[in-house]
Amino acid sequence: MRKFLRFIFSKKFIVVLLALIQITGFFLLTTQLYTVGSTIYFVLIMFSIGIMLYLFERDNLNPSYKLLWVVVMVIFPVTGALFYFFWGDTKLTKKQRFALNKIRDRAWEFHDINSDALQKLEEYNPALAKQARFLDDYAKATPYYNTSTKYYPMGEDFFKDYIVDLKNAKKSIFIHYFIVDEGYMWDTILDVLKEKVKEGVDVRVMYDGFGTLVTLPSKYDHYLRSLGIKVGVFNPVKFSVHIGDYLMLNHRDHRKITVIDSNIGYGGGINLADEYINAITRFGVWKDTAFRIEGDGVYGMTSTFIRAWQLVTGEALNYENYRPTVKKQSDGIVQPYFDTPLDKLNICESAYLGVINNAQKYVYITTPYLVIDNEMITSLCLASQSGIDVKIMVPGIPDKWYVYYITQSYYRVLLEAGVEIYEYTPGFLHAKMYVSDDIQAIVGSANMDFRSMYLHFENCCSFYGGSMVKAVKTDFENTLSQCRKVTVEQVKRTPLWKRIFQIVFRIWSPMM
Repeated sequence: MRKFLRFIFSKKFIVVLLALIQITGFFLLTTQLYTVGSTIYFVLIMFSIGIMLYLFERDNLNPSYKLLWVVVMVIFPVTGALFYFFWGDTKLTKKQRFALNKIRDRAWEFHDINSDALQKLEEYNPALAKQARFLDDYAKATPYYNTSTKYYPMGEDFFKDYIVDLKNAKKSIFIHYFIVDEGYMWDTILDVLKEKVKEGVDVRVMYDGFGTLVTLPSKYDHYLRSLGIKVGVFNPVKFSVHIGDYLMLNHRDHRKITVIDSNIGYGGGINLADEYINAITRFGVWKDTAFRIEGDGVYGMTSTFIRAWQLVTGEALNYENYRPTVKKQSDGIVQPYFDTPLDKLNICESAYLGVINNAQKYVYITTPYLVIDNEMITSLCLASQSGIDVKIMVPGIPDKWYVYYITQSYYRVLLEAGVEIYEYTPGFLHAKMYVSDDIQAIVGSANMDFRSMYLHFENCCSFYGGSMVKAVKTDFENTLSQCRKVTVEQVKRTPLWKRIFQIVFRIWSPMM
């Protein structure tokens, strides 16, 4: 049943279904309903042309994204325009926009201003201070010290500490993930949550409706509520008579956050499913990374959760009740931040570009998907051509073969500019990390693809100086020994049939 549901709700099935509807509609309009149909079809074609003109007028829209939708509307002039109208651009009802602005304004009231941390960054490195100010001003992401950090190079390492911290929770547990999957990992977590509810701990779990569509049973949220756990499901996939319920279907909550007692925060790329801790084998050895912070900086993750919780459930938690109560010695500055597709700011991509553009010596990157736009290609190539050591690590065994083809389609332009590319041979690499010049690292949920940069809700943490930066770099360098280096000669030997597939898939990449 789960395989059937996975197929029914897959993007490939939806595209084929829309194409069949288009062909059927065209046939009816031009044969069975010729007299009336021709007029209707003409009106729809004019509608498509209007949508295309609107696309060209959008200066803040990525050119690759524009090109995709123009191609869609040329191939499918009726359904393509309708598809864009509903899901190609972020549209909210007046009621949804009002609620969203209310949540945003309320969150900003409780936004911390930490001028001391910014001053420390200014003294440490003015370029880093500039980037921190950008995140503070536009993402309302405060930089903090008085925060300890720990890095986990594998999911198994993360899970050991994670369970211990959950068991030690006294007041609250906030869990917020894209995927929750029944199995050893989630069952172990759920057993702890049950006990914590009995102890009077405030336990809240939030997950994405699409991310858990085939991993959790129907009405699983009802089951969790029966255990005393408060639950929020982001944008559940359901049938509705309200058009507004369908406007956000192309936007998913891809975040990974756990906050315990407002003092401990976990983030990174790890979802709550067995493959992430290698309890089962999917696509070889699954490498993913995570971080743990404790102290003042956790509030940045807590406020992200509270804001999302209000958006999903309508419940407005009191921010002041969830301030950290402990301070920890720190050897660097942390800055948790989040991104939303509803503000048009592209925070995650801007943060990544900031690391590349500020680099003086090296930039090391890990990403499961390398589906990048022109701005990112230009920055990576320019950095390498300027003498900066740019290395990118991607999976050796993909989880989605067609996305892997797109990833490989970018190899040649990057390699010819001097960028080094490595494929992780033991299996699938799901980590999303940047590290540069021994002074900055970013670890989080955002992939280097269009969905993460433009369509998903994401969260990351920027680390300035200290042991965390060193740990990320060390892990990257150690993992290189398990990778094969890609060469230009290998790319030039790509078979013609595969190259054709790459070109076709790359056109559609903003949707993947």
